[in-house]
Amino acid sequence: MRKTLFIFYLTQLVVSAFSQNAISLDAGFSSGVKYFEGRIAGGTRLVVFNFKSSSPQLSEYIMEELTVYFVNNGSFNMVDRSNLELLQREMAFQLSGEVSDETALSIGKKLGAQTIISGSIELFGDLFKLRIRAIAVENATIQGIYTANIQRDRILTSLTGNSNSGGNSPQNNNPQSSQNGNTVPSQSSQTGNSGSRVSLPDYLFSN
Repeated sequence: MRKTLFIFYLTQLVVSAFSQNAISLDAGFSSGVKYFEGRIAGGTRLVVFNFKSSSPQLSEYIMEELTVYFVNNGSFNMVDRSNLELLQREMAFQLSGEVSDETALSIGKKLGAQTIISGSIELFGDLFKLRIRAIAVENATIQGIYTANIQRDRILTSLTGNSNSGGNSPQNNNPQSSQNGNTVPSQSSQTGNSGSRVSLPDYLFSN
């Protein structure tokens, strides 16, 4: 009985410590960019793609937001997202899907990138595990892997489709009603000049 109680309390302590170390998704992006600033030479030409998650909407959201953080950092040169999307149509690959390292390196070379930024975000209990990886295009060397525990928030819940992150795409196409009963169209996120096509629920834009 005592052994069972000890294991229970130990488990609770581990879960509590794990939760206390969790940060917001924006803080994860910021810390990740700073991490790579110390591992990748300034002026390196980067491209962000091939991000694995439970939904294409979440993958694209993260890729576009992460690109903006790298751009605003000012230490790197970023491949234009429109060039990546054009190559996507030519090569018939999914930006938000899994791409092999070999294919990713080939895409990076075609885009003139020197480093590929990729990664994943997975749900573990009530938290997400964010991983961001940098690979040198020239020799396929891993230049660094950043990891962080991410708090679940309304944006993540919306983009994963439901609170249990069952892998279903969120339904954001239906118009929502205001407090006065008037119907207003749903809004789309616009991140810098990246041209996001991810639809977010209207409450994220309310004052």
